[in-house]
Amino acid sequence: MNPVEITQGKSFKGLSAYLLHDEKRQGEESRTTSERVGWSQTYNLAGADADQAWRLMLATANSANALKEAAGIKKGKAVKNTVYHYSINFNPEDELTPEIQQSAVAESLKALGLDDHQAMAVEHTDKAHNHIHVMVNLIDPANGMSAASPQMGADGKKRSKLSNSRRKLSSWAKKFERDNGLIVTEGRLANANKRAQGEKVNAQRKSRNVHERQKAEKNVKRTMDFMKRQQNDRATVIQEKSAELKEKSRLEWDALKQSYAIEKEAIRAQMSPTMKAQSAAIKEAHKPEWKTLFRRQQLERYQFHREQKTAVGRIWYGAMSVRQMVREGKGFKALQAAFSSVLQRDILMMKQDNERAELSRAIKAEINEAMTQAKQDFDRQFEETRTRFLDDCDSLKSEQDEAWKEIRADWKAYNRERREAFETRRDREQTRERGFGMSQGRGRTPS
Repeated sequence: MNPVEITQGKSFKGLSAYLLHDEKRQGEESRTTSERVGWSQTYNLAGADADQAWRLMLATANSANALKEAAGIKKGKAVKNTVYHYSINFNPEDELTPEIQQSAVAESLKALGLDDHQAMAVEHTDKAHNHIHVMVNLIDPANGMSAASPQMGADGKKRSKLSNSRRKLSSWAKKFERDNGLIVTEGRLANANKRAQGEKVNAQRKSRNVHERQKAEKNVKRTMDFMKRQQNDRATVIQEKSAELKEKSRLEWDALKQSYAIEKEAIRAQMSPTMKAQSAAIKEAHKPEWKTLFRRQQLERYQFHREQKTAVGRIWYGAMSVRQMVREGKGFKALQAAFSSVLQRDILMMKQDNERAELSRAIKAEINEAMTQAKQDFDRQFEETRTRFLDDCDSLKSEQDEAWKEIRADWKAYNRERREAFETRRDREQTRERGFGMSQGRGRTPS
């Protein structure tokens, strides 16, 4: 038995269509038949059938932020790859039952730490060996976190559920084979022994396009080696061009983000000094008013003490104090103020305190208005800077997309021309061999 990680991707619908139908033939846009599908089963999908599975998985993936919020987890950057795809390949000589196959799926999910995630398993019968494909939703339905994202473990270290996934699957397969009496996969056993001895093992699976291409070229004779080298040299040129574009794109994005950060910091650095300067300027502008008020109040106190020495002055201040108390609705104190010099002085001091408080409130209101206006100005600067940054991002993305289109076009042309070149060479070789066989039999007579 050999478990194989195939890919992480974005399309539940696309992978589901591949798993639940026959492979497309050349020239076909889609396939609706399902002759190669043996059985299918869903996990953590409330009994939904295979045709509904991808819709429920997509709905969960699209609800990742809402699930995080409900679990009290801070929202982060949207996850791009939410689909995980692996297969379990059995030896053709294994004696299998549906129970063993379904047990293999359940245990492999548990070995990966994905047994709580939504999943669908589909058996394919179109190969000599029995094999099962498993599609898993990487978004945890309990908290919205991606299994590919690092999470804090019980040991205090951050790691994703998919860390060392190949090794987890290999260790699980070794135990499963032993527990269920299946044939041991020698290649995986050899790799496990190498790992146990501290040797590095390159068990990385080839991508599908590389595998298919190498399979098609496997029987091509050595006369095609020169052509392969030429094609590989051309591929190297495109790879180098891709690497240069990738590095250039990274530098451009870094420069754009750094420029945006510098602009924001420059605006932020101006805020506090500007607002302090405006506040100080308003206070400075009101200093003459304070000075005038203080002088007037000082003169009022001097005149009060002087007039209290004369009968006329006492009568005048008594009358003024009575009017003040009456205005304030204090009739009893008005009677006292008519004859108490101490109360008359307190009334004068209270009036002066109110004048100073009123001026102070007016200045504070002016400062608050100025601060509000200044903050609005800085907010507008931040918004303008952000708008320019987003426009620059769109422009840069468009430029880079055009550059990557050229790279993709180069790869398409390369793959098409490479395939055509090898097909032409193979046809020539086959024609030559047929001609050689015919010439060998020419002129012979039956014995």
